[in-house]
Amino acid sequence: MQGQFDQDNFIEKRDPAELAMCIILAAVYLGLARYCWTTLIDTYQMRLLFNMVGFFCTIAMLSIVIGLRPYINPCSLQLSGKGIKYRGPYWPQRKTVNWEQVFRVYLSPELIVVLYHPLVNNKSMWPLIIQSIYLADKDNVHEAILKYCPVQPVMLAGPNWLTRLLAIVGFVLLAVFLLEKLGIPLLVK
Repeated sequence: MQGQFDQDNFIEKRDPAELAMCIILAAVYLGLARYCWTTLIDTYQMRLLFNMVGFFCTIAMLSIVIGLRPYINPCSLQLSGKGIKYRGPYWPQRKTVNWEQVFRVYLSPELIVVLYHPLVNNKSMWPLIIQSIYLADKDNVHEAILKYCPVQPVMLAGPNWLTRLLAIVGFVLLAVFLLEKLGIPLLVK
């Protein structure tokens, strides 16, 4: 049995190369916005000008925000004899789950799903989704969970490349369908 004060901490790594690539990507999109600005202002196509320049500037700002996110709000996981404390990459508040609340744990190479009861001895169940792909020491997370978790975790395999490809294609088709329904034409008819 582990001591009550033993704990394992996992924090998201901060890679300056990722930030540099996001800044380069933002610079490319701002360059495209400037190029479209000068070309479309000469032809007086204001609606197309605002749409294209707005799109490129939005993508540039989004890439800067994504590059700065690990520095502003890093993902962290803390495992101890009492329970789990997790702060996700895009959710700034930390979620705490005690081991008495845990019903079942599913482990895969990139994702950990903890099913827990919000109140002890309550029938309702909530998922805590831990994205271990963001953590710096992600290979040791499974060992730490096995060390502390009182329930036997269910081990899952990661998705193969065909499943990932189908998920990406499905997401792109759904996004195109929704944009078309909103009246934003993406496909040439």
